[in-house]
Amino acid sequence: MLPPADDVVSAIAAGEPLEYAHLRALHHPTDAVVMRFVRLWPQLSAERRREVLAKLHQLSAEDATLNFHRIHLSALRDPDVATRILAVRGLWEQERPEYMRLLTRQLRDDAESGVRAEVADALGRWVLAMEFALLSEDDAEELASTLREAVEDIEEQDEVRARALEALGAWSDESVAELISETYEIGNHRLRVAALRAMGRNASDSWLPILVYHFDDEDAEIRAVSATSAGELLADEAVTPLTMLLEDSDEDVQVAAVRALGEIGNDESERILTRMLRERGEPHLRRAVREALAEVQMLTMPMADDEDRDPDFGGSPDQGGRDDGEGDEERER
Repeated sequence: MLPPADDVVSAIAAGEPLEYAHLRALHHPTDAVVMRFVRLWPQLSAERRREVLAKLHQLSAEDATLNFHRIHLSALRDPDVATRILAVRGLWEQERPEYMRLLTRQLRDDAESGVRAEVADALGRWVLAMEFALLSEDDAEELASTLREAVEDIEEQDEVRARALEALGAWSDESVAELISETYEIGNHRLRVAALRAMGRNASDSWLPILVYHFDDEDAEIRAVSATSAGELLADEAVTPLTMLLEDSDEDVQVAAVRALGEIGNDESERILTRMLRERGEPHLRRAVREALAEVQMLTMPMADDEDRDPDFGGSPDQGGRDDGEGDEERER
């Protein structure tokens, strides 16, 4: 049984060892608990503040139903850089436009590039919302312009510019495709990696020839990123060249190719992965292949409403069941 949230705050204030499970009591805290926490926060050492946020973040990663966003929100302007980074990470799953506005301001004015880079990453979630027209016109304009300014600011740190481009890549606006192309053509190594990542998030098959071209790049990071992005495009044409990367000299590239095949999830990629599971013994590959096959099977799993419509679902093909060879026809991308 969890202690009252007030008791947990008292334990934090007293410097007592943090009971990991007890921190669950801070899930959806009341206004009174939040106000007490805000007053307490400046009195804690930086190490204590980091410890609290890191454990809350870990709890959220283990249980997606937990929500500590109000605690993390109170630390966004913390004087300690590492604490601010942890606070931004704690807002990763949030979708509220008002939080997006807070983060766009922080991307513009935070003094530490590491925090700005983390903020740019987090804003990628709202870019997806913008792509699906879930943001107001004003919010969409603020988000797009803030990220674009970060990418185009030649005085900004490369890591911030790169993360901003990667976040913006999920928006299918033509101006973003132009920005990706320009960065790919003239950017340094870090920015080119970002451009390749953004190509995958941009979800346009027109990027596939560029990505496949880099499957032969001498830089292993470029090969791995290109493989990942090719998988995100969900293009059947990527399967054959991705298969070549399964024999790459770099383990990270091999794993990226395996995961990309799982992402594409068509019959051919499933056959390749199944054969690999039988024939390849390397532990890092077997683990990746199992995960990729699980993703393929999830993609090809019949929808619940199909089962509701067909009382014989799960029987032989002529009874409405699914034949394994018909995955492409049934799967809706």
